[in-house]
This record gives sequence, C-alpha cells and structure tokens, in this order.
Amino acid sequence: MSNSMPIANPVRTQAIVNRYFMHAKKNLGQNFLVDIGAIKGIVAAADIQPGDQVIEIGPGIGSLTEQLLLAGAKVLAYEVDKDLPDILHNELPQTVDNQPLTDRFKLVMKDVLKANFKEDTAGFLDLNKPVKIVANLPYYITTPIIFDLINSDLKFVSLTLMMQKEVAERLVAHPKTKAYGPLTIAVQSRMKVKLAEEVKSSSFMPRPKVDSAVVVLTPLSDKYNIEDEKFFNHVVKVCFSQRRKTLSNNLKTFIKDKDKREKLITDLGFDLHVRPEELTINDFITLAKALKKLS
Repeated sequence: MSNSMPIANPVRTQAIVNRYFMHAKKNLGQNFLVDIGAIKGIVAAADIQPGDQVIEIGPGIGSLTEQLLLAGAKVLAYEVDKDLPDILHNELPQTVDNQPLTDRFKLVMKDVLKANFKEDTAGFLDLNKPVKIVANLPYYITTPIIFDLINSDLKFVSLTLMMQKEVAERLVAHPKTKAYGPLTIAVQSRMKVKLAEEVKSSSFMPRPKVDSAVVVLTPLSDKYNIEDEKFFNHVVKVCFSQRRKTLSNNLKTFIKDKDKREKLITDLGFDLHVRPEELTINDFITLAKALKKLS
C-alpha cells in the first residue's frame, strides 16, 4: 500500500488493520477516524502552524498524528494500547520537512490521566513555550480528561477535542436550554468554548452509534471571580440535582426554612419561581457567595 495515501483513507486504514492483525478495542473506546476531511478540520480548528508544539492524546494508528506532523507540528503523543507503537513508527512518514520522524514525534506509553508533563516532555518539548493539546477522545473518558487537563499545571493555549456530540452540546450550551448544566458551568467558568465541526458516525471504523463533534477550549483571559471553587461546584451540582424544580426547592440542602430560602432568593434579585437552568455563571457565583456566608 502506497504511503502517499493518508492513514485516514479507509483503504489504507483497512490495510493497516489487516497487516497487523489488529481490531478496534471496545474497552479502550477505539474507533478509527477514516475521514480525511474531518481530520483536516481538527488540524484547522487547532490552528496548527509550522513549529507548533502539540500534545496528542490517543494517537491510535496515526490518522490525526500524520496530519499534525504534515502541518508542521512537533508531536508528543500519549497512548495506552501496547499494540500501537510498532504501527505508529512504521506507518507515520519517516521524514517530515527533511527531519527524521524521531525528531518530530515522541510516543509516551502512559495513561494521560497519570501524566507528569514536565518529566514526559523533557528534552523534547519546551513547556515554557506555547503548547496545543489535540485529541480524538474515547467517549467514556472525555469528561475526566477535560478536567484533568484544566486542573493540571500545563500551560496550554488550546484544547482541541473530538468527543461525543451530546457532550459537546453540553459544553457549549447557554442558560435556558436543556443541555445547560453542571458540566457547562464547570468548563465555561474557566474556558472559552467553541464548537468547531460536527463529524458523522459514518466517518469512523467501526461505526459508533452516535455522531461526534470537535470542540476548542481556550483559557479565559478575563477569569471569573470564584472565591471557593469546590464550594461553587457543589452549589451548582445541588441546584441541578432536580433540574425541573425551582431554585428554592433545590436549596433545601443549604437552608431548611422556606421563608429564609425565599428571602435569600429575592434579596439576590432572582424571581421566586426561577429554575437553576435560567441562572448564568455570574448568578451562581453570587448565590454561592451568599450561601457560603450562611455556612
């Protein structure tokens, strides 16, 4: 099979699968992306420029990795499937821009949730310079990875992530919509979120049951003033525990007395019949601050 054909081409992907007697592993949430247009869309969404430093999560057989390298990036990839190193080193272009693959690509066999970025990137990436994170995430681990990266000490300029469309819709949701909830608020209170492209299930092999979407997260330049993040997240979670009920109903956890609850709500300028999904992030910050004073 000619290596001039992209790895993402369905014919080449099938040939690789056959050559290495491999299959997509359900327990690792593997689905091979066989849509070069979608992959180039991810590279464009991440705004990959020559010389960019990229951390990729779950390179698989290298469909996205290949396009990141061809766009001029230096790529460090985290992978857990022990069957993949040989495939990646054999199938990725052996030279990129007249440089050997080893100068441009490093594979770290480790769960990214256990990453020590400083150690793992030493001698390969310069963490004092901008880093972009790009990933085609297994559905079952999307949320933990997002929060792990947001909470890490890695100073990234962007997170460009392919995920289940339903999760993407929750990340970009607005108040007064069904998708708006604790996940929306936890992410949007720290990141600017943009939906870059939608990817049909037919773009994968094997074909998953649901469609995917690519989301770009960038750290907010104007940060929200959240005094106690743990308490803030707890308040949001409690408020959404019964999302169809009024805010007053959900605040019983914090204030047993109905009159006191209603006084707090009106004092904050909210309608007594307001539901949690109608509140903005700033509204929740104001609410959490008021509840903290009572605790």
